[in-house]
Amino acid sequence: MKLSVVIPTYREADYIERTLMALRNEGVDEIVVIDGGSEDGTVEIADRYADIVRSSPEYDSPAKARNAGIRLSSGDVIAFVDADTVVARGWRAALIEGFEEGGVVGLGGPAYPLEDGDDLLKAAYIVSYDLMVRLTILMGRPHLMGFNSAFRRDVLLELGGFREDVRVSEDALLSMAASRVGKIKFVPGMVVYTSARRVMKRGLGESLFYLVYNGLSVLLMEKPFEAYPKIT
Repeated sequence: MKLSVVIPTYREADYIERTLMALRNEGVDEIVVIDGGSEDGTVEIADRYADIVRSSPEYDSPAKARNAGIRLSSGDVIAFVDADTVVARGWRAALIEGFEEGGVVGLGGPAYPLEDGDDLLKAAYIVSYDLMVRLTILMGRPHLMGFNSAFRRDVLLELGGFREDVRVSEDALLSMAASRVGKIKFVPGMVVYTSARRVMKRGLGESLFYLVYNGLSVLLMEKPFEAYPKIT
């Protein structure tokens, strides 16, 4: 089984090297970086580690970048992480093992804050990116995170990839669509650490409020909010 990892980027020079080094240390087969036209050194760093790098302002959303990565990649399984997400040791092995179960078309795993934070922040991540993800799978309305998910290539092509007509929650919409084709599974060993800088800038309370209300809109009506409050 060949594993490709697709990373959408935009002005992530401060984070992406650590992300790419972790993936290389895990021994992934192919790394594809799709950049939205950064001029801060992101592309130059990506060139040192990734197998395929493309940069253009046309990739102005995560969905567009991820779909471009799907087209350019060659893996049987395509995983997605963000440029400020670091995979833990054993991430690749857990992912590969997860797909050995028959009928599985998509996987997700838990995420924890990359930065050292207080216990409240860690607890919020456990609830949001572990317990709630498991719950959505049990409900038959899976919401896998775009910064820690993987799908079989043939299923991504069948479904047309991520929806580009929405600005947020394209990962949840794809997860739910994939669940109609096969099994979606949560893999506890598929651990990542992702930056909480946007959560900390916005405030934990506001971030959780948005997450809950947008999440309910997606889960119940498959209708995400029009936009996500942008914080770099």
